[in-house]
Order: sequence, then C-alpha cells, then structure tokens
Amino acid sequence: MNRAVNELTGTFYGIGVGPGDPELLTLKALRIINSTGAIAVPVSKEGVSAKESRAFKVVSAEADISGIELLELYLPMTKESALLKGSREAAAAIVAEKLSLGIDVAFITIGDPMLYSTFSYLVPLVKEAVPDAAVRVVPGVSSINAASAVSSVPLAESGEKVLVVPAAYSISELRRWIEEFDTVVLMKIFRKVEELVDLLMESGCGASSVFVSKVGWPDEKVVTDISTLGDTRPDYFSMLIVRRGRYCGVADTGAGEDIKIDYGRSLR
Repeated sequence: MNRAVNELTGTFYGIGVGPGDPELLTLKALRIINSTGAIAVPVSKEGVSAKESRAFKVVSAEADISGIELLELYLPMTKESALLKGSREAAAAIVAEKLSLGIDVAFITIGDPMLYSTFSYLVPLVKEAVPDAAVRVVPGVSSINAASAVSSVPLAESGEKVLVVPAAYSISELRRWIEEFDTVVLMKIFRKVEELVDLLMESGCGASSVFVSKVGWPDEKVVTDISTLGDTRPDYFSMLIVRRGRYCGVADTGAGEDIKIDYGRSLR
C-alpha cells in the first residue's frame, strides 16, 4: 500500500476517531489513516505503550496500519504549566521532524480534534517549526453526541441553548446555568457526584437528567435514574446531560454554596 512520503513537506492531520466504538470511525478518517506515513498517538503516562491507547485500539480494529510508524507523544493530564509546555513542545518537535522529511502524520484522538483535544495545542507549535506544513482536520463523533444518541436525549430543539462544561465550577454556578440554559452537559464528572445529584434532585431536574459513562466502549453505562448513583465514583469518561424539563426549576436549597468541584482539564 502506498504510504504518504512526499518530496515536499508532509501534512499534519488531526483525526477524530469517535468516542470508542470502531464502527463510528468515519470513512474519511479510515482512508487517511490507511495512507499516512506515521500515526501520532497521545499517551498520558510515561512508559505506557501507544498500543494501549483507546484511540489506537479503535483505529487498529478497522485500519490497515501494518508498516505505518507509530509516534508515541507523551502528553500528561496535569495543571502544571511548565510540564504541559515542555511536553507539548517535545511532541510538536517529533511531529515536525517527520513533516520536514515529507512524511504525512495523522494525530489520532478520541472524539473530535477540535473539541477539548490536545491536537489544537500542537498545531501552532508544529506550524512554527514547519511553516510550510499543511494542517487538515477530520472531524469525529464526539462523546457528547454519542451520549445523546445512546440515551435518546436530544441536546437541543428549536431555539434552545446548550452549555458544555468541562472543568472546575461551583454548585452555585451550576444552579444558575440550569436556569439559563435548556441543556447543560457536565463532562468528566468523576468527583463530587453526590453533590451534583443532590442539587439536580432538589431542583426537580433529576428526572430529566441522564448519566452516561464510557459511551461507545464495551462497558458503556447509561443511567436514567440518577438517584441510584449514590456516592460512587464514576469512571473518568463520564458525563451528565441535564435537560430543563417542564417542571425543572432550580430552588435555592441553601446547601452546597461553598462546594467547589474541580474535575481537572482533559487533554484527550
């Protein structure tokens, strides 16, 4: 099979492989992966093989990757700015080296490359190192869309407003958002679930909320009765979709105002 090695500068592809189900890998993504010269695989822990990556497992289930070079990019999930900066610069240098040799590089990522993905951080660094390199993005099915589909809960209808929250926020902020938006998607809810459930149940939004974990994975979980979640700690890849139902009004319970929920920032 003809792999992409050009006389000119290579192309840097950002390829979304979907939430985890290999059947949600797009035809365009598959075509480019099959013809690329190198696949860049982000790993969040040192010493972890690229082949253990969920994104790689999705790709290897459908694509012909024999003979394609794998580039392991160490991109830790941390808030330490110095470590983030250094790891991103190192990853960009690895990609830039291949591009300068005329080799196309496909950066694969769970979900979509332009939605909370490390790919967007690497693009300016790669362009700075190799100005002539073209950048192309292949969109993927996001976990948000997949969770909406598997739970049959629409994200928006008509003129409704949607808010996606991926990071740290307080219970008081969540209370306000439920009043302002028709749908609130809370991502990475692996901490402080009990406080979230309490607020949603007390506000009357519990019945119009759904919990989804590891959407698209073999051990995918969907819970429509969020009161059963209790004080368990869900998997990192978990979210809540909160729909403002007809009787969903947010009452001020006077509790939880000082609770700060820090989910951290996902680099995947």
